[in-house]
Amino acid sequence: MSANSFHVVIVGGGFSGGSLAAHLLRLWPALRVAVVEKAFAPGRGVAYSAQARFHLLNVPAGNMSLLAEVPDHFLKWTRKYYDASVQPRSFLARTVFGDYVGWFLDAAIAEGDPERFSWIKDAACGLAREDDHWHVHCASGRVLPANAVVAATGNFPPASPRLPGLNVSSRRYFPFAWSRGTLEDLSQTGSVLLIGSGLTSVDLTMALKSRHFRGHIYIVSRHGLLPQRFQPTKSWPQFWNRRAPRTTRGLMRVIRAEVKQAREAGINWRTVIDALRPVTQDIWQSLPIEEQRRFLRHARAYWEVHRHRIAPEIADVLADLVRDHQVRICAGRVTGYAEKKAFAEVTFRERHTGRQHLLRVDRVINCTGSENDCRRIDDPFIRSLLSQGYARPDPLFLGLDVNDDGALISADGKISESLFALGPARRGHLWETTAVPEIRVQALNLAESLASRLAPEDALVPH
Repeated sequence: MSANSFHVVIVGGGFSGGSLAAHLLRLWPALRVAVVEKAFAPGRGVAYSAQARFHLLNVPAGNMSLLAEVPDHFLKWTRKYYDASVQPRSFLARTVFGDYVGWFLDAAIAEGDPERFSWIKDAACGLAREDDHWHVHCASGRVLPANAVVAATGNFPPASPRLPGLNVSSRRYFPFAWSRGTLEDLSQTGSVLLIGSGLTSVDLTMALKSRHFRGHIYIVSRHGLLPQRFQPTKSWPQFWNRRAPRTTRGLMRVIRAEVKQAREAGINWRTVIDALRPVTQDIWQSLPIEEQRRFLRHARAYWEVHRHRIAPEIADVLADLVRDHQVRICAGRVTGYAEKKAFAEVTFRERHTGRQHLLRVDRVINCTGSENDCRRIDDPFIRSLLSQGYARPDPLFLGLDVNDDGALISADGKISESLFALGPARRGHLWETTAVPEIRVQALNLAESLASRLAPEDALVPH
């Protein structure tokens, strides 16, 4: 292998790519690995780069270890490097977890040969196959030869709603919640419309609150559902098995029955939902594709707000804002946008009555979920994979089509031996692939698979 080539090139340096790199280096210190990431420090991504103290993890510290076999790894790290008083149920700022991931990667680099690892601050814009190697082309003109390439591109910005009057020149509309200047120059007594009521809209609401914003915050989404509050759970017996219903309606019926049984025993519904977490991917893969589509149409929003909860202190602030009518939740669909000189005029149709409503606000911010359909993603590396047939969308258009190991499936149906996906790009195959507990397992499994393919057997370090 030449000095300019790598065993593995990872495209994307957020939590997924950073943890994969760390596991690879721990398994095989002689590995040459490069991570290509244009915008962030190692391991942070968008999620764990937020510096604000009110951007909290949605999971307590005791459940955030990068090592599944050492559940309190993160907890011990925080007590040593951050705050000795941290408890297992503490909800810490996301930037603390980002620092932990960065430390984990730095430690893995230091254990081996630091010269064999490269963090390349650049943007991957293409992929080509030459001389039995992959060549990752970067925006700077640099070319990275590699034996294997992993797409760990994380979440992409959401697609803007297709509305008459809304275009790229709209001054009062922000297509991405984390765009630069989203909350700049906003009057303290103004008004804001957040499209989408998930975790991102909660983050933006907290950001406005921290800026002492006193105006109105309107939140419009199709179902008008906010993420539920985190509460401690107890153990609950696993009630899903291979004989369980293979329909969305049947599964909902089973879950409701379990929730009723738990309530009668004085146990809240969160315990039942958490019991499904170890088998969520098995459930998803057991459903026929038409039932997966039915779940996405009818049950997805309800699953999301019950499965992905928010820290109690954030829930308290949000509840106070709703009670004081500073935050107003609206269930409906945005149908029109017009930009006037002094405000944006937005119409939406109420979900249950069909009535049209008109809002006049100073700013409109898109807080809908990330774009999953890779055909619509404006990313040159993903476009390169698709246009050359190295990859194809999964049947539900939730990400890239992969096998159980995360290997990309080409346009003609062939499973790649050296191209892989990690993290949200595997949503169509796994469904649950955005939270730390799921991705840490993916990252370790993929690292072991890559090491076994590329490394001499006697070079591997026992894990």
